[in-house]
Order: sequence, then C-alpha cells, then structure tokens
Amino acid sequence: MEETITRFGYIGVAIGTFIEGETTILLAAIFAKLGFLKLRYVIFWSFVGTFVGDCSFFFLGKYFGRQIIERYDFLRRKADTSDKIIHQYGNLILFIMRFLAGFRSIILLLLGCANLGAARFLFVDVASSVVWAVIISMLGYSFANVVYIFVSDTRGYEKIIVPLAVVAAVVAILLYRHFIREKEEERFDGD
Repeated sequence: MEETITRFGYIGVAIGTFIEGETTILLAAIFAKLGFLKLRYVIFWSFVGTFVGDCSFFFLGKYFGRQIIERYDFLRRKADTSDKIIHQYGNLILFIMRFLAGFRSIILLLLGCANLGAARFLFVDVASSVVWAVIISMLGYSFANVVYIFVSDTRGYEKIIVPLAVVAAVVAILLYRHFIREKEEERFDGD
C-alpha cells in the first residue's frame, strides 16, 4: 500500500484538486506527515491541479457559458443579478470561492460567463491557488499530528487505515454532494 501511495499519490492530488480537492489535499497532507509523500510536492501538485481546474471551468464559462444560461430559465432569470455582483466584487469572489467547498466550479463558470477579464482572473487565481494550497496542506499536516499520536507505527496498520481513510473520504464527499444537490433542487424548484 505504501508503494502505491508513493507512486500515484501526487497524480491523485493533481486530479483530486482539479475538481474540488479539499478532502484530497487534506488526505495527501496527512500521508505526507506519515512519510508516504513529501509536503512540498503535495502543495505544488495541489496548486497545479486546482489552477488547471480553475482555468478549465473559467474558460468553459467564458466560451460556452452563455449558451448554457440561455438554455435554462432559472439561470437566465438570475444572470443579470450575478453579472452585476461579479463585476462589483469579482476579485473578492474569485479569492474567497476557493474556500467554499462544493461551489468552486459553478462560481468559476459564472465568472467566465460574466466576461471577467482573463488577465484579471489569472492574476487573482494564481494568488488564491497558492494561498489555498499552502493553508489546506498545512491544516492537513497539522491534523496528521493527531493521527500520528494514535498510530505511530503505521506500517502495521496501513492495510486498515489507508482503505478506511479512502472509503471515509469518498463517503463524506458523496454525502456532501447529495445534500448540496438536494438543497440546490429545493432552491431552484422553489423559485
């Protein structure tokens, strides 16, 4: 198991942070504390994954977002309001959205639709991606101290701990997304 984490861990970090990534980066930082990964590489690949993901969603919104908005009435009704808010608070929204788990991709699509300038987006997103990667990695690394206290000899327990951690993370993500989806459906059905 250790070899698998060491071999594919950074690829997993990049892919996981491409989509959302908080759980991915926290687990990777814990694995860094336990000696399976290097923290500096976890931070680097977290930055790369999240930045590439942000650019993908932003430019999808920029080039295809208006077509999607025009297709759905509930989005079309809110487009003018969101455009005004985005133009007034774009930098703040771009920086803070990084820390709003579950909303990043939607916010980035909307930022792209609102014709936020690409240079402005790239500048703020690089800064927020670096801050996010460092802060979340350090939180995971610090939390690993608690794990490390309870499991100082991970070699004997890795066949139990790693699969349980992965299963727990996947279950937590799926439950979180399920509840978010239900709330979004309630909100949009209620309009």
